[in-house]
Parts: sequence; C-alpha cells; structure tokens
Amino acid sequence: MTQNEQRSIFVAYAYNLYDRRDYRKVFTSLEKAFGVKFIFADEKITNMHIMQKIISYIQAADFSIYDISGWNPNVTLELGIGMMSQKDWYILVNPDKTPNQEVPSDIKGIDRIQYTSFSDLEDRLAALLSQRYSRVERQTLDQYIESLQKTVHDLLGSSPGLTMADISKVSAVESTTDAGCRRPASCEPSRGCVLTW
Repeated sequence: MTQNEQRSIFVAYAYNLYDRRDYRKVFTSLEKAFGVKFIFADEKITNMHIMQKIISYIQAADFSIYDISGWNPNVTLELGIGMMSQKDWYILVNPDKTPNQEVPSDIKGIDRIQYTSFSDLEDRLAALLSQRYSRVERQTLDQYIESLQKTVHDLLGSSPGLTMADISKVSAVESTTDAGCRRPASCEPSRGCVLTW
C-alpha cells in the first residue's frame, strides 16, 4: 500500500441504537488522527443488493468492526460474514445497551472492546488503531513549506536542470499550468521552466 492510499475499515452497528451523528463523531475524530476511512453501509447508494454491498465493503477493508450492542440480527449476520472472510475483525459491545448486559455464549470467549460511553469507545478504538497504524503527524504550514524547500534544494543539488513538472512529481506537489507559472523570460512554455540552484 502506498502512502497516498487510504486505509479503510468497515463498521457495522445497529442504526436504531444511537443517534447517527453522535456515534459516528467518534469515528470521524479517529479518521483524522490515524489517516483511515471508516466505511458504513448506508453512506453510498449503489445498485447492489445490500448483502452484496456489505460483502464488498468487508472484502475491500483492511479489517472490520462489528458493534453487537443490542444484539442486532443484521449486525450478527455481518459479523458471521466477517468471521468467514480472510480479513481481521473486531467486536465492540456496550453492555448497557445489550440484553442481560452480556454477549451470547457463542462468542463470549472472544476478545472484544467493551465501552459504556462515546469517549470510552474513542479511547478503546484509538488503542486498537495504534496497534495497527501509526498516528498521522500533522505539520504546520510553515513546517510543510520548510520541508518542501529542503526537498527542492536536495533535488536540485543532486539533479540540476530539473523542470518544475519534474520537481512537482518527485515532491508530490501539484504543478500549475504554464499560465500560472512564474518563470524567467528565457523559459520556453512548451518545455517547462528549468530551475537551477
């Protein structure tokens, strides 16, 4: 997986158990911190049967999370599909939202993430994500510009005569069109600007 590919995680939960915005706010916060994308079955409209859609999400994800709080039959079915897949899967449960405050005996011995509040859920999911991924380091604008300047300086030092398009490709910065490009008068638009250090 390249650095630019986004890591996806499928999440199944009973939609009638919590307010959608409150529950998903936990996941949105973690997306930013870990550079991942949580996928929920209701986010995209497709022409597939709902089970085909869910199976495709499970197969495409790095791993899946199944919140069995309330012991919803749909989430239980999705968990069974996830267990049969070749992908990792994890169980979440809020005992306060689950009959008898316990999971069924069939899965009682399986590790699970128990939570009783959204902040608790966020902390426990962050611990899980930390086991699999590193946190995304956020740079200030000044730090980003400084790192780009160093990259360009190093590139020009090792390969004088690179065009702006070459530097853009190597440094993963989008290039501007010739019309938006400031270049010396000797620069030919058809060949691109040649920078030297």
